[in-house]
Amino acid sequence: MRIVLEAVGYIGTALVVLSMTMTSVLRLRIVNIAGSAVSVFYAAAVGAYPVVFLNAILIVVNAAKIVQFFRLEKSYHLIESNGGAGLPNYLAQKYNDDILNYFPGFKGFDKDDAVFILMNGDNATGLTAGKIDGEKTFHISIDYTTPAYRDNSAGLFLYKEIARRGVKKAVLETSAKNHEAYMYKIGFVKISRGKYVKEL
Repeated sequence: MRIVLEAVGYIGTALVVLSMTMTSVLRLRIVNIAGSAVSVFYAAAVGAYPVVFLNAILIVVNAAKIVQFFRLEKSYHLIESNGGAGLPNYLAQKYNDDILNYFPGFKGFDKDDAVFILMNGDNATGLTAGKIDGEKTFHISIDYTTPAYRDNSAGLFLYKEIARRGVKKAVLETSAKNHEAYMYKIGFVKISRGKYVKEL
């Protein structure tokens, strides 16, 4: 029985540590709650009540933050720019390490890139860029959302607005598997290895 309890304790610890590695704030809090819940069970079973108290507080705090996240009023708007402008370059540099997790081949913007900066109020929440050809197909080189806004609402708004600007199709290629779930959720279809298409 002791071995089983220790295994449960290690699982709880592993989940908490795993949550700290996540770039999505929402996912971080959900996994952290799971880890804290397992840790509460373990700590109560072995009589470590200060640990029970600590993890119970973490559960309440994370749950409150998740509720706050979904209640947060999102007032998105889109700013159009180009690859030579200052703001896109600033954002690309600011989030460079995280961007490379999803777009490892991204090396910056070309001067003729169409760039869309997604804003929520005064906060930049996303950066999407690429080339739009004569057939109104948007060949995307980067489609990045900041960690605090990865609930898919930003992406859904973005592509609706891009479609309103006359773009008929979006094509995205990336070798990063961790971007695939997002692509499916906002309506992209995988047509080949690492290549996704969305009809707008």
